[in-house]
Amino acid sequence: MIMNKNGSLPLFDKYPNLGKHIPWIKLAPLNTPVRRLANIAKKYDVNSLWIKRDDLTSPIYGGNKVRKLEFLLGDAIKKKKNKILTIGGIGSNHCVANAAFCSKLGLNAISALADQPITKYVRKNLLLELFFNAKIIYAHKFSKLMEKMILYRMNNKKVYYIDRGGSTPLGTLGFVNAVFELKKEINEGKVPEPDHLFVANGSTGTAAGLSLGIRLANLKTIVHAIRVTPSFISNKKVTNDLAMRTLTIIKKFHDVKNKINFNHLIVDDKYYGEQYGKPTEEGMKAIKILNRKENIQLEPTYTAKVFAGLIDFLQKNNEKVKDETILFWNTYNNRDFSNIINNQDYRKLPHNLHWVFEKPLD
Repeated sequence: MIMNKNGSLPLFDKYPNLGKHIPWIKLAPLNTPVRRLANIAKKYDVNSLWIKRDDLTSPIYGGNKVRKLEFLLGDAIKKKKNKILTIGGIGSNHCVANAAFCSKLGLNAISALADQPITKYVRKNLLLELFFNAKIIYAHKFSKLMEKMILYRMNNKKVYYIDRGGSTPLGTLGFVNAVFELKKEINEGKVPEPDHLFVANGSTGTAAGLSLGIRLANLKTIVHAIRVTPSFISNKKVTNDLAMRTLTIIKKFHDVKNKINFNHLIVDDKYYGEQYGKPTEEGMKAIKILNRKENIQLEPTYTAKVFAGLIDFLQKNNEKVKDETILFWNTYNNRDFSNIINNQDYRKLPHNLHWVFEKPLD
């Protein structure tokens, strides 16, 4: 196990043998704060609405990805791999996060990117790829990108590959740990035990880890995983399968007595919109509401659609959930990179990506 001197994890406290065998490196000052959304609760006439501020995970790059990368980059370092290849859309938060933390650790990040709808947010993330010195492999379509990646891996033996979103069983342990972090906050009286938890379901690792963690921690919470990627990537079967493969890692080192099923997981398709990365009207309204009422930022691809789903849930089920505890898990990076972005020149990106900045926004 790779660990900073003062590092510890609630997951390893629960399963000590896991901590002796699974590599992990501390990249962020977790835990993240949890607080009331009092103004939103008042607007929608509910009594116990909360937010888990994973947008504040790290001053380097916030959001949910660092929880997975602590395990994945720890594994890469253990295996003496110095090139870290991962895949996503041209506006991928995961690819930016990987580049940011590789830069911190002195590793070489390679981002394999394919097209998605062009928004201001996509442009911002491409400029962050440039700032964090990621090497970019680009193709218009994911099918062609996969061919390029296979060729790159054949010719570069020291490459460590991280799948889309960091959503492997090893990466998913980061969100099993997040539930034990949340349980500690519950036990300390910082937040009531949630009846409902709302989170984005993109590459499934976050939702799978939370769902598994809730069973292992014996919480009553229902997980509302709002689908934000095509259904073949993030349906309930895919999410459940990843959770079970993650459980297999834990069972390798510990006897797990908990009854494990995923009846508490709802994968909700209603807020996806027309395609991946394309903002929805409800999502853009949700961004404005949360910003105006609580001064918290969201983005259109993931968290806006989740919060739109949460608002719809509150409106349709008000009498039933008025006195229940509802938790929104904010997975967005909340660090302001405006000064950095304003000093980046898109023409230093690969030439075949310049069109992203030269054509009108979608």
